[in-house]
Amino acid sequence: MRLLQTEITPYINNSLFLDFRDQPYLSSLNNAQASFHKHPELQLTFILEGFGKRIIGNEVAQFEPGDMVFIGSNVPHIWLSDPVFYEEGSSLRSKVITVYINPKIFQQMFDFVNEFDGIRDMIQQASKGINIYGETRNIIAEKLITLSSKKGFEKAMDLLQIMNIISVSSEKNLIISKDIEEPVTHSDRLLEVINFIKDNLHEQITLEQVAEVACMTVPSFCRFFKNKVKKTFLQYLVEQRMAHACKLLIEVDKPISDIASMCGYNSNSHFCKVFREHIGQSPYQYKCSIAKSAELC
Repeated sequence: MRLLQTEITPYINNSLFLDFRDQPYLSSLNNAQASFHKHPELQLTFILEGFGKRIIGNEVAQFEPGDMVFIGSNVPHIWLSDPVFYEEGSSLRSKVITVYINPKIFQQMFDFVNEFDGIRDMIQQASKGINIYGETRNIIAEKLITLSSKKGFEKAMDLLQIMNIISVSSEKNLIISKDIEEPVTHSDRLLEVINFIKDNLHEQITLEQVAEVACMTVPSFCRFFKNKVKKTFLQYLVEQRMAHACKLLIEVDKPISDIASMCGYNSNSHFCKVFREHIGQSPYQYKCSIAKSAELC
């Protein structure tokens, strides 16, 4: 499935935009069909009616009424209505409220006003997608329903309040869990190791190699890495490979054996075994489930 790079702000000529859609099946804002895409605008989506499958980054999950997600800038995503919505004569409807926010409009406040630190940190977390639930979701849902009638300053303040509610709530979780969130406090030595891993995921990577990059002995490196990342080097490496595999399976039309090779696995069977252990289904099932949904759009 091809990833489409787009931008919402020029299309709607507005840096703050609430879009309410009532349609037979979900589609993208600037496209009659749903497309796997990303854009620089922040996005808050609340499903009022309908069900199907959503893809956020490399995570595939079901959605239903009440599903609420906040995603950061340039996070690949798509909401796909269930196949029954496309059947001839279907009376099913899809209703969704989506808010698009150009992050530039609040950037100066976030940078210079300490009171906005919580919202700024939440927006950074949204690079992994945030699923919102419980009473927090109910409170925000009510505000979204009334937000369409607001304009100017009131609209901007209500959106800030919604983002603040998300930032302080415990009723949320990150969606993209297979990729590793890299703390900005990493030492230069650890950053060199992480960059080496990213640049060489298609190759065989040994402990001896990364220990040499860190200018440490293997035992010292293992202790150092576990202390900083809170998992072993091998655990981290496998998770990075699986995250990369999910991304490739979504975006690249290549055989599974090629994907395995691009993720550093010489054995296709071993790759499939590790993938199933971490993702819960085979690479073929993962790829087919996404492709089947996309073909219906």
